[in-house]
This record gives sequence, structure tokens and C-alpha cells, in this order.
Amino acid sequence: MNINKLFPRLSIRLKLAIAFALLAIVPLAGAALFATQMFSRQLRVTATTTLEHDLELAQQQTAGRLQQVERDVEFLAAVLFRPLLMGATTREWAMAEAWLQVFLGGHPSLFQIKVVDENGVLRFVRSADHGRVGGSEGDGSGFYYAAQAAALGPGSTLVLPIELRADVEADSTLATIPAIAVVVPVHEPDSVLAGAVVGEAYATVLFDGIEDGSPSLQGTTGLIGSDGLYLYHSSRKRDWGSLLASRDEVDLADELSEDIARALRAGASGTFEAADSAIVRFLPLWTTATGAPAPVLYRIVPLSQLEASVVDFRRWVSLGALIMLGAVIGLATVGARQFTEPIYRLRRSAERLARGQLTIPVRVETNDELEDLAAEFTAMADQLTAHRQNLEGLVEERTQALRQTHAELSHILERSADAIIGLDLDQRVRVWNRGAEELFGYKAAEALNRNVADLLSSGPSAEQRYIAREVERRGAVVNLNTERKSKDGERIALSLTQTLIRDQDGEPFGYSLILRDTRDQKRLEEHLRRSERIAAVSVMAAGIAHELNNPIAVIGNRLECMEDEIRQRCSDEDGDFLVRDLSVLREHVGRLGEVTRDLLSLARNQESNEWGLVALDNVAARLARVLERTFSSRNIGLDAEIAEGLPQVSGSEPAIETVCLNLLLNAADATPSGGKVTLTIRRSADRSAVEIIVDDTGSGVPEELRHRIFEPFFTTKTSGRGTGLGLAVCRSIIDRHDGEIWVEDRAHGGTRFVVSLPLPLQETAWTERES
Repeated sequence: MNINKLFPRLSIRLKLAIAFALLAIVPLAGAALFATQMFSRQLRVTATTTLEHDLELAQQQTAGRLQQVERDVEFLAAVLFRPLLMGATTREWAMAEAWLQVFLGGHPSLFQIKVVDENGVLRFVRSADHGRVGGSEGDGSGFYYAAQAAALGPGSTLVLPIELRADVEADSTLATIPAIAVVVPVHEPDSVLAGAVVGEAYATVLFDGIEDGSPSLQGTTGLIGSDGLYLYHSSRKRDWGSLLASRDEVDLADELSEDIARALRAGASGTFEAADSAIVRFLPLWTTATGAPAPVLYRIVPLSQLEASVVDFRRWVSLGALIMLGAVIGLATVGARQFTEPIYRLRRSAERLARGQLTIPVRVETNDELEDLAAEFTAMADQLTAHRQNLEGLVEERTQALRQTHAELSHILERSADAIIGLDLDQRVRVWNRGAEELFGYKAAEALNRNVADLLSSGPSAEQRYIAREVERRGAVVNLNTERKSKDGERIALSLTQTLIRDQDGEPFGYSLILRDTRDQKRLEEHLRRSERIAAVSVMAAGIAHELNNPIAVIGNRLECMEDEIRQRCSDEDGDFLVRDLSVLREHVGRLGEVTRDLLSLARNQESNEWGLVALDNVAARLARVLERTFSSRNIGLDAEIAEGLPQVSGSEPAIETVCLNLLLNAADATPSGGKVTLTIRRSADRSAVEIIVDDTGSGVPEELRHRIFEPFFTTKTSGRGTGLGLAVCRSIIDRHDGEIWVEDRAHGGTRFVVSLPLPLQETAWTERES
């Protein structure tokens, strides 16, 4: 055991002084403590015995007065009023009243006698001063006493605390008189209740002296009734103004613990110590009455009263100990200074050495181990000084190298185009470079100390589990394609590399997170994929166009021959009808030829030779006439809404007509029977383009398919009803016209395709001058 650990951080001189003082004071303090404990224990035993004697004396005195009142009332009931209740004349009642007056004069505790019959009728009331203190024919007390007597058997007695009202002649008011009522039932020979005799006694007379006791044991005295209410309390209820306490005046828990209060309410007797703070003694007040539990008299004496002499004794012992301690510490300090002075000199030299100052040789002449220690310390100090100078040069060199390395790393970190983020083990941001600021929009002050998952809205939970698993297993995740959200809510495609960082002991202390913007790369990859698809489509389109051209040419020739033959053989009326139908067929055959030429142009990436100004209102009117019978056969309405004064656009009229035709036929395929397709041609909002809008009342295009509908050979139609080339050709034609095409939902259901074709420069300039 190391004795030095018993002390806090103190000087060795003070420790020696304390040790000497303890050696001198501890035995004396132990003896004084033992004597004090013995004295306190004996004093407590004596006080407990005295308290029990005082309370028993008060109990005997009070119980004696109350038992005397009980015997007096029982005597009156048996000798005087029992015969009267069996049947008596008025003269006999008057004689009883006169005799009772003499009886009350010799018994000061009793101040009033009442007699009630079995029906609660008050038959007789007499007080010691010839007045009626608490009784009248209609006060209701007779019924109360009769009810209490009815519950008692022959030979039983009931003692009750009550309050009476008495007239005060000076101001004609009612005063409250606390009293004790002794109820003695009177039974006929066959045990039938004939009535009751009630003696009412002054509570102040009966309970006078319950606080008497030894002057050194003055405490709190209380009287608790059978219902747990205070009848008397030396500090809360001293005035006897009311014998019955209200509920808010009763709380034994304020004075006593729960187990003592429970025993007190039960009417037990005993002596307890309340948590080493007081002695509690309680006794039942009387035991002769058989109708109700007895009230309990108790007294609480604080132990502080008993230990006053012990406190004085302890005070004198402590004063003597302090004087002795001061003397011992003074002597010990003088002696300790002589022993410890060499040690302090060594300490001052060590402090100078620690601060890098030149050390002065320590000269100690003690002729013991301390002198040897001083010589060895001086030699060690000289060696340390030389070694320190070498270390300072090395540290300066390494520090300069570290500064340069740190500057290089800081420059690389700040100038990196990638977002470089440093995280602690709880995923909170510790480093946020300029690349992260530019990529995500958060300044470093906004991002530091925030959780990176909350800041950038981490990806799916499966991705997070994968990253955590790979980092734990391999120490890093490299070039993971994912997405994160910027400050303005944009989802950014990224390449993520996360690495676990360990200290020199191999313990992890954080993560490095490198996020590279891959949006341009993804756009380039998408453009390459689209170019590959278009190239493949071009090859297929060229083959299809070559295969279609020959049948289309044959069909065109046969239609011309049929027209000539009809004109020669049929009448004018029938011939005109057939010629009109054949002209419609020939027009569609011509359009097929134009489509094959567009396919060939798409495959060869060439512009159409038929390039000029196109009147879109004429195109719309012609298509409405051509498709009228097709739409009516499907029970689908076709409306054309063409704005007036539309300017002409620059382009290929057959190609634009092909776009409109494909969009209208697609709308017809998507519209159920009874629906409607609307073709709208109008100026754009900024008046720099003309918009071709095709609305249908179909089911719409699902959100997840919108990015694919312009791909070649992609179709949502059933097998055999579509090739998936229509919208791809439309997009190719619109791209050649420097326009735009997109799809959107209508407010009331269905799909809307919008084509925007720019106006020629001169038309735009003319429109601006007009506005």
C-alpha cells in the first residue's frame, strides 16, 4: 500500500506535518468519540424511559378522569333514569332533576346530562349551570344519540368526541364547546332498547395536563381520535376551539413515517425512533368504552434536545484537538523544512531544465543519498542540454518539411475539380473542399459538422449497406456509380470513392469521400448509344426503302391504268366516283414514296431537296380532308383549330406533312371509340416559332416510358399494329428542321404531342417591328 496515495496533491512538507498530526490526534480523537457515543447512548436510554413514564402518567391522569365520568353516567343510568324511562310521572322527573343538580355540583367534569327515548325524543336535559347548553327539543342530538345507542348491546358504553353550541348572552351568538359524550344505553328486561343516558363532559377538563412532563423532554404532544383526526395538537390545534379537526388539518406523514403512523392509527402502544431524529411514544387513552376504538395520546421528542450536553462535550474536545493539531503542525513544519530543502533545490533545477534554461550545478551537503542524487542530476542535466540542442535542429528541419507537404496537400485539395470530403466515424463532415462547394452548392461553413447522409440525401438503403460492407471488408469502395442531391434539390450523377482512414496504430478514425461529377460522361454515353441506334436504323431504313420502292412503283402504274380504263368504259357519274377513290389511293401511294425517300434521306443523313417556305394551314386542311373517312370509320372525331395569319416556316413540306400524319394516326390509335383528336396550329408564346399540337383523349403515356418513345422500333402497340418507326422518323425530321418535339399530359386526360418549328429570321424580325 502506497501511503502517498492517501493524500491529494500536497507538498512533502505539508504531508509530513499532516502525518505527525494524525499520529498525535487519532488516538485522542478515537477515545473522545467512543466516550461521546457511550454518553449519547446512555442519555438516549434515560430519555426514552423518562418519556415513557411522563406519557404513562398523563395517560393515567386523563384516563382516570374519563373513567370517572363513565362510571358516573353508568351510575345515573342504572339508578336514576332506568326506572324513569320504564314509565314515570312528572313529579318523579322533577325529583330526579333536583337530585341531579346536586350530583352535577360535585362532579366538575360533567356539565350536562341528556336522556333520550328509543325514538330519539329528548326527554330530559340538565346542565350544571341550570341552562341548556347543547340541547333542545329540535336540535337533532336525540336522534343521533338514539342511533348510537341502538348499535350497542346491554352493558356497553360508547365514548364520542362532539362539539356543542352554547348561547353567549353578551352578543347573542353561538360559541363552540368541545366535549366528550358518554352514551349508556338503557334496555328493558327483554333487551329491548328503552332509551339512552348521555353525559357530556368538558374536553378541557378531561384533557388538562396531557402535555405535562419533564422540562428537558419538551416536544410535540398530540391526541388522535378513533377516526384518525386530531383532537388536540400542541402546535397545530392548541386552542380547544374545536375538538373535531377538518381533513386538511390531519397529516401524520408530516411528522411520522408511514409505519409509525399506521401503528398509531390502529390504537397500539409503543416507543419508536423516527429516523434517528426523534423519539416517539404513544398510548391508547382509555380502554373501558366498548363502542369504539380508543383515542391515542402520543408525544414526539427531538433527539436534539437530548444531545445538547453531548454537543457541548464534543465542542470542547474538538477545540482541544485543534489546538494540539496546530502545535504539532508547527513543529512538524519546522522539522520537515530541514529534511526537504535539498529536494526542493533539485526540483527547482529540474524545472529550469524542463524550460530549456541553463542549469546551475546543485550542491547539496547532506552526507547521505540526497548528496549523491544531486551529483548524478547535474551530470544528467549536462547530457540532456547537449541532446536537446541536437533535437531542436532536427525538429526544425522536419517541421519545415511538414509545412511544405501540408501546403502542397492543401493546394491539391482546394484546387481539385472533384468533391473531396473528410468524415469522422459518425459520418459528420470534417473537410469540405472547393470542388464540393461548386458541385453541391453548400459552403464549407454550412456543411461542417453535419451528417453527410442528411446533407446529400444518400442513395437507396441497399446501396448504403453495400458501401458499408465493402468499406469494412476491403477498406474502400472505388468508382461506384450513384446519385446525390445538391442544395437546390437536383439529383447529380456521380462516381463515388470512399476509403477508411486509419491512424498510425491501425485504428480507424474517419473516412475520405471523393465524388466526381459524371453528368457530362453520361450524356456522352447516351449520345453514343443514340448514334449507334440511329446508325443501325439507317441501315435498316435503307434496306426497307429499297424493298418498298419497286412495289410502290408497280401499284402507281396499275392505278394510272385503272383510271384510264374507267374513263373509257364507265359513265360519267360512276366513273367520277371511282376516279376520285383511285386518286385518293394514288395520293397515298405517292406519300409512301415520299416516306421511302425520307427513310433513304435518314439513312444517308441528307437533307430533302424539296426545301422552301411551308404554309402549315394548307397542310392541316389537306390532312383533315384525307383522314376524315379514316377517323369517321373508327367513330373518332377530328377537329382542326388553325390560327389566322400564320407565317410560313422554312422546311420540306412533304416531311412536315409526314410528321403531322404520323402524330394524327398515332393519336387515332390511342383514342377509344367515341373520343376526339384535335390538331392545333398556332404561334408560340414568344412568337419566335409555330407550334403544331396534337391532342387525344386516350389513356396517356406512362411516365416511365416517355424517355423511350422516340427510340427506333420501340412501340406500345400490340404485335402487328406498329413498327416503332413513326416517332423516330418524326424526331429525325424535326431535328433536321432545327425544331423540337416533346410529349406532355393533358389536364383532363390523354396525351399531347407538341412540335415547335422556328420561324425564318426575316419573319421574326418583321414580327418584332410590328410589336
